[in-house]
Amino acid sequence: MRRKFSKGLSIVLALTMAGSLMACAGADDNTASSAATQQAESKGEGTEAAAASEEADPYGPVAEKITLHVGRSEDTGATYLDGQDSSNNYLVNHISEKLGITFEYDFSVPSDTYETKVSMAITSGEIPDVMVVNESQLRQLVAAGAIEDMSDAYNKYASDNLKAAYDTTKGISFASATFDGKLMGMPSISPGADGIPMLFVRGDWMEELNLEEPKTVEDIVNIVEKFKAEKGTTNGLIVSSKIVSKGGSNTYGIDALFARYNSYPKHFITGADGKIVYGSNTAETKTALEEIRKLVESGVIDSSFVVRDSSTCEELITSGQSGIFFGAWWNMNWPLNGMLSDDPSIFWNCYLAPLADDGKYNTAMISPSANYLVVKAGSSEAVKEAAIKTMNYQFDIDQDQGVSLKADPTDPYSWTTMPFSILLSRYDDKEGKALAALEVINGKKDVSELSGEALQWYESYQAATKDVKSASEANNLFGWSYVRSAGLLGQEVGNMNQIFDASYSRTETMDSKWATLEKLEDETFLKILNGEASIDSFDEYVEQWNALGGSDILAELEALKQ
Repeated sequence: MRRKFSKGLSIVLALTMAGSLMACAGADDNTASSAATQQAESKGEGTEAAAASEEADPYGPVAEKITLHVGRSEDTGATYLDGQDSSNNYLVNHISEKLGITFEYDFSVPSDTYETKVSMAITSGEIPDVMVVNESQLRQLVAAGAIEDMSDAYNKYASDNLKAAYDTTKGISFASATFDGKLMGMPSISPGADGIPMLFVRGDWMEELNLEEPKTVEDIVNIVEKFKAEKGTTNGLIVSSKIVSKGGSNTYGIDALFARYNSYPKHFITGADGKIVYGSNTAETKTALEEIRKLVESGVIDSSFVVRDSSTCEELITSGQSGIFFGAWWNMNWPLNGMLSDDPSIFWNCYLAPLADDGKYNTAMISPSANYLVVKAGSSEAVKEAAIKTMNYQFDIDQDQGVSLKADPTDPYSWTTMPFSILLSRYDDKEGKALAALEVINGKKDVSELSGEALQWYESYQAATKDVKSASEANNLFGWSYVRSAGLLGQEVGNMNQIFDASYSRTETMDSKWATLEKLEDETFLKILNGEASIDSFDEYVEQWNALGGSDILAELEALKQ
């Protein structure tokens, strides 16, 4: 099925493709005091709104009162106020009241069984008005003609805030949900920062040993050797058996080491001839494996990494048996801040290293969208209007972290307790919020210009800067951590080579053969790195991968480009 952008989406998508992932753009979206929720509350009030021609109010009541039937994933870890639950809480009730609609959950099941429940609903033909699906399920529903084209509804009812959020994905989100020029689902948006690995190093040890900021693989090796010799660490760079990941947040992985050699395992990238290639199978990956194997042989990476899980790695880090690992921006808070409750003198630094030969930091970028909100075929205009407007509210509320709606600042909040089980962030969300907080910290803006998470991070940063021990005891180190880690991502975005996949799609052959292919890859790479197999076994692996269905997958991905 050919995927093309529809004429109805041309304006939106033109803006999207022209959009930048520069995190400073995200900072501007965090400097209006409670802007998101206040915009929602003020729309439609006063004479100016009354004279606003016939444009639909993205926050106004739906044209007719309806009951919206929803299928949702239940967050079993969510907390609620007494007497409230996923169908009756201050967030759901606020949206329901503002839009004049009633949410009725046809099914609400735990996240680990949700996809199975959706598949059962699709098979039976009994799907709710609105539900969230994965890409394979989206394709299945499109082929069956079971869902609505959302192009016109999006253009008509989406808020400026929501449209701006989609713009940050550079067209990737909409491309993944567009079939024959029609937008068949509303994509989720995850923060791109989740997929960028960072190097975390014990800063107190670096200061004590007069170590310089690491930039190269050689610098990392030097730090490991110094920590072993001077601090008595029994382990080097902490690595788990999950060495690379496509989904991001690969704590204790070595994605950054591969990327230093222009290698991007698990990602489908554009080759020199313009065709899609699998990043695990390139000549650059063979080179990376050979170089990383040397780090294992020299003890920079302990050979026991092949049997380590993340829990074991965490114990080695938090117990002080090592002081260096790769992780995600949020690892600056967890698990590292837990160490400060016992010893406030401990501090960690984060870096973007090692750099490539051109002096920039290579990183593969995760897909902005993993799930899609779909509307059942044959639904009325009111249902589509309600779906988009609910998304408007959910996005704004989450940007504000529910602060403007809480009766008490300590009231629990999670986006998962709103009607639709879809994450709606910005691709530059974390960098933008950190940079907004830093502008206030550095005296360039006033704190009154912050709201939502940016304000929370700023307040945490100030508290921790004043007294780390007290902030730790109050469990208030998160913002202090995030401003430093996500802030670095924002400050250094111009010094990165951000590599986006040529395709983030999942094909039919992947559905049936990916588990086999991935097992082959993982086992081969681990054997090469720990010396059980020669580097030349890589070539045999590539041949097997292609023969077992890999070539078919590449052909299917190429077809989707047409």
